[in-house]
This record gives sequence, structure tokens and C-alpha cells, in this order.
Amino acid sequence: MKNIKDLTILGIMTAIIIVMVAVPGLGYIPIGIMNATIVHIPVIILAIVKGPKLGALLGLVFGITSILNAILRPVITSYIFMNPLVAVLPRVLIGLGTGYIFIALDKMIKNKGVSIGISAAIGSMINTIGVLSLVFILYGRDFLEKTGRSSQTIVGALFTIAGTQGVVEMIVSVVISIPIAYALLRTYKRGKNDTIN
Repeated sequence: MKNIKDLTILGIMTAIIIVMVAVPGLGYIPIGIMNATIVHIPVIILAIVKGPKLGALLGLVFGITSILNAILRPVITSYIFMNPLVAVLPRVLIGLGTGYIFIALDKMIKNKGVSIGISAAIGSMINTIGVLSLVFILYGRDFLEKTGRSSQTIVGALFTIAGTQGVVEMIVSVVISIPIAYALLRTYKRGKNDTIN
């Protein structure tokens, strides 16, 4: 029964990601020559509700859709996200990181909403920092020139993007994840000692 429940929620979250990617402007929101994303939110929610393994698996789905989105709806920087290292690795880490962080916080903090919120915030930043770090390591100056940031240093551009787009994505992740993950935890309890506060 547990495996059926896991498969069901994984299927639902996968379908949500597919819809978010398929509908233009829904999952990947164009902001000039780049795209902001909220596709990581289902990954965060699943990692919180069902743990890091299923979270990582859904993160893999997210990464694959990121590659497909870059191919099907190209912008100037899309070539970067055709690289599986940039598109997939940080997205798998969202699921792993968020899942393990929530497990740790859930044991330390008695307020489920707070644990979810902190986990969602960190999960979103794993995505932002992971992607941007790989972009700058692998593409560096070329990325800065294509995004009109040639006057900035690589580190300066990293902090600018993380502090603007990344913060917005993090806030949206927290706002959406808390009520949905909290509700799902009532239905999908991960262990006999799990209680809703």
C-alpha cells in the first residue's frame, strides 16, 4: 500500500511538472533574456512529504524538463540548460537536500509549518545557488556577456541574480509549499512517530 501511495503522489507531481512546463509562462516565467522558474516547488513539496529519495527522483524529472524547455523554447542562454550537468544535477540536489533538511528540522522543531517553511526556503536556494554556481564555473564570462552583465565580476553577478530572482523564487516557494505540504503530510505520514502540530 505504501508503494502504491508513493507511486500515486509521484505520478501526480510529475504530471504537475509536465503541465507547468507545457503551458508557456507557467513553470518557466520569461524575464527578459532569462527564465525564472517555479517548477522546483513540486520537487520541494514531494521531498518534504515523502522524503529525499522520491524528491530526488522528481528532481530528475524537473532536470529533464529543463533540458526539453531549453530546446523547445530557446532564449539566448538556453544553450547552458542543454547541459545535463547544469539542468539536472542541482534539481536532483533540491530533492535530496530538502528531504534531509526537513527530516532534521522536524525532529528539532515542534511546529510543522516552520519546518516546512525553512526546508522550502533552503530547497529553493539549493536550486538557485546550484544552477548559478555551475553556470559561472562552466560558462563564466560568456554568460555575463550574453546577459548584458559584462561590467560585473562573476561573483558580483552571482550575488545580484541570487539576491533578486533567487529571493523571489524562494518566497514563492515558501508561500506555496507550507499549506500544500502541511495538508499532504496529514494524508501521507512518513512514519509512526510523525505527528501534525
